[in-house]
Amino acid sequence: MNQTDDPLLAVVSAYAAACEGLAAATTGRTGRGPQGALLAVTGAPIAALNGIISPSLNPSAEEIMALAAEGSPWEFPWSIHVRGVPGPLVAEAAARHGLTHFEREPLMIRYSDQGLPTEPDVDGLRIRAVPVDELGLYARTVAGGFEAPPEIFQIFADSSLAKVDGFTFYLAELDGVPVGTGMTAVAGGLTGIFNVATLPGYRRRGYGRAVTVEMVRAGFAAGAGTAYLYSSKMGEPVYQSVGFRTEEYLTVITAPA
Repeated sequence: MNQTDDPLLAVVSAYAAACEGLAAATTGRTGRGPQGALLAVTGAPIAALNGIISPSLNPSAEEIMALAAEGSPWEFPWSIHVRGVPGPLVAEAAARHGLTHFEREPLMIRYSDQGLPTEPDVDGLRIRAVPVDELGLYARTVAGGFEAPPEIFQIFADSSLAKVDGFTFYLAELDGVPVGTGMTAVAGGLTGIFNVATLPGYRRRGYGRAVTVEMVRAGFAAGAGTAYLYSSKMGEPVYQSVGFRTEEYLTVITAPA
């Protein structure tokens, strides 16, 4: 299938490439199937950050099974990511590995022809790119934003991530105190947006929206004015207010909690 038949293929492929870059920097455990499916193991104790991603609208169960065998033994929680509703063969392949929980995540896109969003204006909030020597602070703030133990997101403290082409990490601060985070992966004219999180005591003040707008503006400056992200259902209204629209869904298949 070519780009004309599948206009979102480039976006989903960019998402897969960002996951590949993260895994290559942290563990080096990556692989590709003949039809383009990706094996990416970051080593984080989060199923969504280890696994197999198929950018195709028609994923191959055989390719997924082969990559699952390549990733074995799976010493970390892992997952299978496919677009839309998984077919019975993919669901069966996942179930053979105990992956039977299905979670849908909206793919939201803001196209470059919508123009540059207005610069965020939130009193006292400073949003800045994080240098390599502050990635530990960044990782701790991400964990706090997602209300998770610090070790869950420790991979984002890995200094090798600063060397990944196109990756930028952001902190939002009030009077020098971190209150939120974001991350971009810029490649091929696209800005991938990740890790948008706000610390619990600072929510409902527009900080997550401000970080998102700042990252979209940075993407424009880098020549990547079309931005994409995978959202939670709760986050959809925030991103819609910035101009993102849901285009399709990603199904993440994991083991039951």
